[in-house]
Formats: sequence, C-alpha cells, structure tokens
Amino acid sequence: MASASATKVAKASLEKALVSNARSAMFAAVEIHNKPIFEYRYEVCTLLAINAWELALKAYIAEELKSVRLIKNDGTTKPFLECLACVSSNLGKSFEPQRHNLEILYEYRNKVAHFYQDDLGIVVLGLLKASVFFFSEFMDKHFGEKLYEMANLILLPIGFTKPMSPLDFLSNQSAAKECSAEVKAFLESIKKSSESLQKQGIDDSIIVNYSIGLVNESRIKNADLTAAINNALPQGNAIAVYNVISSANLTNDPSAKLIRLSEESIFNDIFTDSYYDVVKAARERFSDFVQNAHFNNVMRELKKNPNIARMRLLNPRNPKGGHQMFYSKGVLDELSKHYKPGKVN
Repeated sequence: MASASATKVAKASLEKALVSNARSAMFAAVEIHNKPIFEYRYEVCTLLAINAWELALKAYIAEELKSVRLIKNDGTTKPFLECLACVSSNLGKSFEPQRHNLEILYEYRNKVAHFYQDDLGIVVLGLLKASVFFFSEFMDKHFGEKLYEMANLILLPIGFTKPMSPLDFLSNQSAAKECSAEVKAFLESIKKSSESLQKQGIDDSIIVNYSIGLVNESRIKNADLTAAINNALPQGNAIAVYNVISSANLTNDPSAKLIRLSEESIFNDIFTDSYYDVVKAARERFSDFVQNAHFNNVMRELKKNPNIARMRLLNPRNPKGGHQMFYSKGVLDELSKHYKPGKVN
C-alpha cells in the first residue's frame, strides 16, 4: 500500500498536470479563434474552452474537495457537469455567472450540429470572451496562475463584414420569425440564465459585449440580454466615428464652454467602467488592495462625485426602472489615495 506521503505527492502531481493542461487548452482556444481563416472556428474553440474548464474544475476538486472522488473504478473521470455542480456548490453565489456561462457553452457544444443552418458565431464569441475572463480569474484566485502575464492577447473584431454586437444579434434573431426551433431554444436558455442571475442581484453576465471603438469593452447586463431576446423588431447596425473624450470634468457653471454629449457618448467614452471593472483594475494596480468594508466605504463616497461616477438607466424614460453605476478612469486615481501601487505578488 502506498504511504501517505507518496499519495500526497501523487495528488500534487495530478493537480499540477491538470492546471498545466487547462492553461494550454485555453491558450489553444484563444489562438485558434484569432486565426483569420479557420473552419469550424467556434465548434473547435468551444470544445477547447470546455476542456480547459473541465481540467481546471477537476484541479480545484482535487485540491479543495478531498472527499469527492474524481476517478471511478473503471478508470473514467467525473463528467463535466458533475464537476461544475461540485465546484458551484462549494463556491456558492460568487460562482453563479461562471456556472451559467459554462452551462450555455456546454449546451452549444453538445447541440452544435443542430445550429448549422444558423450562424450563432457572434453570440458564441460573447460567451467565449466572458468564459476566458472568468477562467483567468479562476486560475489566478485558486492556483496563482496569472495568465494575463503570460500572454498579451487583445482580440480585435476586424473582418470583412460590418460588425454587430451580441445584443444587436440577439435582438434580430429574437425578432426573426424564420429562426429555427433549435436557435429559439438556445436563446431561451440564455434568457433564463440572465433572468436567474438578475433575480439574485448579480450584474455580471454570461456574455461580454464588444464594439469597434478602441476605448473600452463593456459588459452586458442581464437585463439587457433579457430585453434583447424579448425584442419583437429587428435592430439596425451603424458604425460611427466620434471625437473621443476619454476624460472630462462635468460642471454646472453657466459660464463654462458648452459641449453637447449624448448619453451614448458619455457611457462609451467617459463613464466606461462597471463596478466589476474597477475591482479588477484595482487588484492589478494596488499591492495592498482588498475588496472589503473599507473599499466599499471609499466607493460609496466616490459615487457622490459626478466626475467619477454616473448612474445609467436601462430605460431613460423610466427613472424608477433598472439602473447601473459606471465609473470614469479617474476612479483609479482616487483609489490610489487609499492603496499602495504595485501588483500583488
């Protein structure tokens, strides 16, 4: 019988191999996606992303859930959905966006043959980008794997057709009467996940939005997804070039120079960061950053500064409806007054 120390070494070796292979699988998914010409791009990328997550989830179970048996007597390992359920149950509400995202991607992977008549690439890209972000955070938090330091990868949606955001696509597909039953069911799955997260008060969505504008990348809110999928009228696409205002001081001084700013411009160019974005940036920028009561108190005060924070209504015509707070880049300068610069080791 193997000694306890030998068993411990074997488990540590298994965890290390799982983490390494998970990292490699996700890098492969990103690399393949960024190739300009690649057949079955999203089928292959989704397969690799799910594989990466499965390995990472098993590594977490091996390290944190010692009582859970990963390898069965017949040599097979615990299936993906069972691994996801174990990790989700252990991490709780904080892992809900990741769980929903992975369940939807897994559904796409298993039913992709039914979608060949419908191009869902735009939606799958949004799902994959969110999944890659979630994966990076998961690997960093639980295994100390800082993927963002290993590769400087920036996805630029440049191609030979007019770009469309996931929200535009979802709205149009929801409005299309000839949409296949499989696609309608898939969109309904996304809608249900978004509604579930929204009811729990979770803003992080299972899809990441993107646009041709080298200023910011925005996260879709669950209410946005629900509204898009409930849409009854097709939405038009438009590409516009703006004078980009990345920072500004807002004032009520009547003698100040007047500049007309549309709400879209304000939130696309100035107040671009969600609470999630601020937390992520603070973790990377400040060595002593901790998301605790002190941080919440600082953020509560910063929300009172109109040059730092601004509330955006989901429906501008309904001031009592849903809303979300967005922050300008100046928020990090303000946070630097409370935290020490430098990356966390």
